[in-house]
Amino acid sequence: MMHMKKNLIRTLQILGLIVIILTVTYSGFSVIIYGSSGRFPVKRTLFPPVRVRNLIWPTIGYPALVAPGSSLEAEFDFNEIGPGARTQEDRPSAWNAVLTPSRQALEGLSYKLKAVRAWKAVSSRWPGGTSRGGPYQVWHAEFKIPAGAVPELYDLTVEAQAPGRKLSDSQKHAVSISEKISDDFRFITLADIHVHRRNITGIAQRQTNKGISPEGKPIFFENAIDQVNLIKPDFVVLLGDFVRAQHAPGDYQIEFANFFNALSRFQVPVFTVPGNHDQYVNEVDGSDIWEESFGPLYYSFDVARCHFTAANSYEWPNSDRIVMEKLGFLVYPRKWQGQLKAAPNEKDINSYAGQLGWLRDDLAAHVGSKLRVLLIHHDPYSPGGEGDSWKNERFFGVYTLGGGGTGAKALERLVSTYHVNAVFSGHLHSDNMGQLDWQGGSPGTTLYANQTMVYFDEGGIQKKYPGYRLVQVTDGKMGRVSYADDKSSIPFYDGSVPNGETNLDLLSRPALSALTLAAAGRAAGAATAVPGTGVSTLNGWLVKNYLRIPMELKGLVFEAADSKTTYSVSGGQVYRTVKVPGSNRVLLYVRVNVGRGIPGASAATPGIPRQVKVLVRSQASAKTAATQKAAVPHN
Repeated sequence: MMHMKKNLIRTLQILGLIVIILTVTYSGFSVIIYGSSGRFPVKRTLFPPVRVRNLIWPTIGYPALVAPGSSLEAEFDFNEIGPGARTQEDRPSAWNAVLTPSRQALEGLSYKLKAVRAWKAVSSRWPGGTSRGGPYQVWHAEFKIPAGAVPELYDLTVEAQAPGRKLSDSQKHAVSISEKISDDFRFITLADIHVHRRNITGIAQRQTNKGISPEGKPIFFENAIDQVNLIKPDFVVLLGDFVRAQHAPGDYQIEFANFFNALSRFQVPVFTVPGNHDQYVNEVDGSDIWEESFGPLYYSFDVARCHFTAANSYEWPNSDRIVMEKLGFLVYPRKWQGQLKAAPNEKDINSYAGQLGWLRDDLAAHVGSKLRVLLIHHDPYSPGGEGDSWKNERFFGVYTLGGGGTGAKALERLVSTYHVNAVFSGHLHSDNMGQLDWQGGSPGTTLYANQTMVYFDEGGIQKKYPGYRLVQVTDGKMGRVSYADDKSSIPFYDGSVPNGETNLDLLSRPALSALTLAAAGRAAGAATAVPGTGVSTLNGWLVKNYLRIPMELKGLVFEAADSKTTYSVSGGQVYRTVKVPGSNRVLLYVRVNVGRGIPGASAATPGIPRQVKVLVRSQASAKTAATQKAAVPHN
């Protein structure tokens, strides 16, 4: 009996010692994991250039959508970095602007504009709470778009003459002129692009090099842009996480430069929405870089009678956004999940302040719009009402990190109260769809469409693939937003498997492509890849579609050397002809409808594409025909 008692005491002592060791170990690791040790430097050692200086709207990430004969109201700040010691000029004496096509083939075409009127007031594009928002005042200058302006994407330069100085500033891809702005349009959403450096994979964070050139160029993003340009929607929305900025100090500047350089490849206007990675603090504060590069962190815009609201779902303090390295292999900020602040009572929308208060007012002011869409990185609903983009994540089965922020329920309440038709989001790198009923007695639901990523993530075999959503709006009503089922994104590559497993390492065949056809002298029907310049002696395209849905492509442009010649197109239709000023050249914009293909069952098994040969013929001499040029628009 005494022996058993001694054994019991010894066992209890051992168990007590184990408990003490585990408690001390847990406490020690808690100090490391939850503490501020291992922070990356926050000194801005390499300055990305400030791209939003004086011309603060429109910008490359917040463009203007206008029609010929309409007005463009540009906003101009005489202070490059926003509110400061220097006051705004009181009496600028002259305002001028120049629109220059972004498409290289239209070089020589430009429109010089004079301001109809100018006035100083609070910005109508930068909400209060953003760096150029009210009560700070900026200059507004109204310009008239020429009635005969060619529908295209344009760079904008605005020049202001003030007493004793003249300021001029430009924004690339800032103005999109369409034949008309109506409730019928198409747009594409992309999420989680994650331009990154090579060789950054680690024990806790896997990351493939696939799609990144040895020089660090994001080839995967360029390939995605080429397919978007081929479709040529009316605009594109990028739903956040453009970089990773989470491996080593200085990553942000390098990755952001590579992303921004690739952004100019788009031949359609792009609206940008911030994600968590975009606002990490890694030598630089990403939220500052965002506003210095694209515009406000949150804003809204209209397409005819359809309203779009872009929100910033990563409202964490600076200390929670600083990237840290722990134990030599864990690299993360304290918070990466969603948060919207300033909701003392999430059940009472009248209590909302800050961005939530602005969202309430913006949505309330547009409740009568034909279509209401919220664009955001963190989805408060998906998957299935769980709101995973707001929750903490568990590590080692013990530690919870990353989330626990406020605002998810407040956001859902705003969306249902003001009858938002759809919420498009990213962050989870997967496709999810769900619906919530509207409040207030009106019949209707909000569609929550969360979507996959653009890059190849960690590689290997995954239940996801690079893709996008293509949304057709007709008379202010959205059509189908999924691919071939009720939730999937459209894949960028043949062999992607919706609702199944995809070998990301083997993906290589573009789901959509247009190869240029050789002109006279080459074998009949031979196809060649488009050279880097996008221009060569060619007479059409071989269009391929591996997708299981038909596609309408509007991004083919044929450059002909003789504007006096009559041209005919087989396999497509010319929907616009543009004479290039100062030359004999003419551009033919061609629409192609290509039927559904048969996708490969896996990345290793090629599908059977539907093919359309588009030929452009002239009635001129063979010599003239041989000088024709074709270009697939990806410059």
